[in-house]
Amino acid sequence: MTTLRVFLALSTVLIYAISLYAAQKQGINWPAVYFGDLLNMDWRSQFNFDFLVHLLLLATWISWREGLTPKGLAYGFLSIFMGGMFGFPYLLIATYHAKGDARKILLGVHAQNQQATA
Repeated sequence: MTTLRVFLALSTVLIYAISLYAAQKQGINWPAVYFGDLLNMDWRSQFNFDFLVHLLLLATWISWREGLTPKGLAYGFLSIFMGGMFGFPYLLIATYHAKGDARKILLGVHAQNQQATA
């Protein structure tokens, strides 16, 4: 669990640093860059589409993990629009809330329901 936590912490710092640098170089209008690359139908398009599907999958899991509550849906929304800038700290905090229990990390609020039926 320590390795995962260190990886998530380092990833958080790096994604914020790279994002700040990119914002300084290209401005904060990331949707124009992202969708422009997506519509070019080249390798960047393939990568961006793959990334978008991953973000949607992560958002669905986070929303479900939180019980499809308004908070969970907001977290899902943030995970789509912020990517790792939201997802990495979210997972890092989840590891502490779950006290390192992988089942609780993966299932979130559903872990309690799973114990009750087991």
